[in-house]
Formats: sequence, C-alpha cells, structure tokens
Amino acid sequence: MAFPDSLQLQVQGNWRKMLLAAGWKDASYLDAYCNQVKTCTEIALNCVESNSHKRPCIEDIITMLNETEETIDKLYQHLFVVQPPYLCFPFEPDKLIPCPVHLTNNADHNISFRIQTNTPDIFANSLRGIVPARSTQTYILTMQKQQKPPTNLDTIHIESVVASMPFSDTGYSFTKPEAVHDESKVVKITSLSECASQLASKVCSVNLLLILGGKLIALFPVILNVPPTTKEKA
Repeated sequence: MAFPDSLQLQVQGNWRKMLLAAGWKDASYLDAYCNQVKTCTEIALNCVESNSHKRPCIEDIITMLNETEETIDKLYQHLFVVQPPYLCFPFEPDKLIPCPVHLTNNADHNISFRIQTNTPDIFANSLRGIVPARSTQTYILTMQKQQKPPTNLDTIHIESVVASMPFSDTGYSFTKPEAVHDESKVVKITSLSECASQLASKVCSVNLLLILGGKLIALFPVILNVPPTTKEKA
C-alpha cells in the first residue's frame, strides 16, 4: 500500500518532537529512532496489502524489527559507556568492599542511572544518580560488611534513561520501561591475591589501587615484569 512521503515525514517529525521534548538531543540517536518509526510504518502498511502474496511473513517482520533495535542499542552503547567490563570486589570478612564503576555520558543530555541487583541490601550506598551531559563520573559501589562472600551475587544490571526531570528526581525517569536501557555486568567476588593476579588483564586494576594502596607498589615488579634496578643487579 502506498504511503505519501509527506505523511511519512509528518509521522517521523511528530516522533522527533516527542523525543526532543523528553530530553533527547543526540542527532544520530534521534535519526535511528525516526528510522525505526519509518520501518514500523512500512511494515504496518505492507501487512494490509490487498494482495496477500505481498504481505511480509512473521519471520521477515521480526528480522526487520530486530535490525532497528540493534542499531539503536549500538548507538546507545556509545552514548553511555560503563566500565570496567567486570565488577571486582576483593573480599575481606567484616569489611566494606568498594568497587569503582566509571560512567561516561557522551550524549548532549543528562542520563539517569540506577543499579539493580537480585540481592536486597547488599550495597551500603545509594544505587542511583545522574551523569551530566558530556562527562565521566566514577561511582563507588560499596558492599556491606559480611562474614562470608555472598553466593548469589553474580550479575548486576545498570539501567539508564534520559534524565527528563531535575537532578533531585531520578525515579520519575524510569516510569516508562520501553525507554530504559539495561546493561548487565558480571560480578567477581575474589580474594586480594586473586585480584592482584588479574591486574595484568586490567580486570581489577582500579580496585587494586583503591584497596591495596601502598601494598600494590611491591606487586608491580612481579606483575608488570619490571626489570630489577642497578642496585638489585649488583
């Protein structure tokens, strides 16, 4: 079924206005969403073709929709970057265990985030906040004091969405599930020595700097294969 270009552009324009009103300002992201609207419109029109042979099958529809979602997800991963790839907690009994999480917002708008876990009250600090546009923040995730390492904390979810409300209100932004992006992170709960052995692979390098402090200096020659000094050679 034919759909006038003027109406197609009007539909895309209406969606662009709604996204802008919600706080989205990144041009590439807006274009990707408008392209998704165009694809959905074309699918809807093709599904009501009078000639049934011209109608798309369900497999083709799913493929087209998945392609648009993949494009948006890839763009968003560039807009909101979460590091490191693993969250490492060097466990010690009855001590608070910090783990730094680096959140980079490459977008032109503020982004709200919240951290979701299947273990209630496992962390000592607030699990939500806002990362201002074009900035990087280091968020220290601190595990509560425990006698034994938790056995059911293997993954956490870092959800994010455009911050459409003032800085004091981060909960309102998550009221529309379809607008929320979810990134899962594997949690590693290890001993100090195990974290030290992973320094070369950069999995826990930031944690070691925070947890081991001065002790880390003694580990560097071994971990980084630093040659001995002239005095040591003698």
